[in-house]
Amino acid sequence: MKKIIVASLLVLVLSIAFGPGANAEMAKEGSGGYKSAMSYKFKVLSWEKERVYMTYDVTGVMAAAPPDSPLFNATFHALGALEAIKGAYKDGGFIIYNRPNGDKVYSTWQATGTFGGSDRKITITFVGGTGECAGIEGGGVLTGVSGLRPATKKMRQSMSVGTFHWKIP
Repeated sequence: MKKIIVASLLVLVLSIAFGPGANAEMAKEGSGGYKSAMSYKFKVLSWEKERVYMTYDVTGVMAAAPPDSPLFNATFHALGALEAIKGAYKDGGFIIYNRPNGDKVYSTWQATGTFGGSDRKITITFVGGTGECAGIEGGGVLTGVSGLRPATKKMRQSMSVGTFHWKIP
């Protein structure tokens, strides 16, 4: 009997905690916090002693976004390139966010910063989507989380945090 009561209470608590977000209808317009976690592989082409060009292939997951947003529980795949001169870099690329229902959100990003610094500034711009996200507009301003150590050689991990906004016609 105790097991049934404990199981029932657990189901009730989980339903209250996760139910509203899991069933939230996507808002056509809004804003909120953004937090993503990712892993990436890269290839480096060193030009000179103080100049580097790097391409990278990124996969990740949205760790936090409003439950009624188009990025809630989304995964993503991105391709980008970075050019650095004397430690200062600029980079950018393209991202496809994959929503749990199969819809996609397409975006571009631009970033600047310095290697080893905490000054990474990222600007994302939504440029379209599929299904419920067709015609999406908006974007966000993010920063990178510094100090993460790589888990393996030739693979890096990163996090981005900030805010974003969207509008869907």
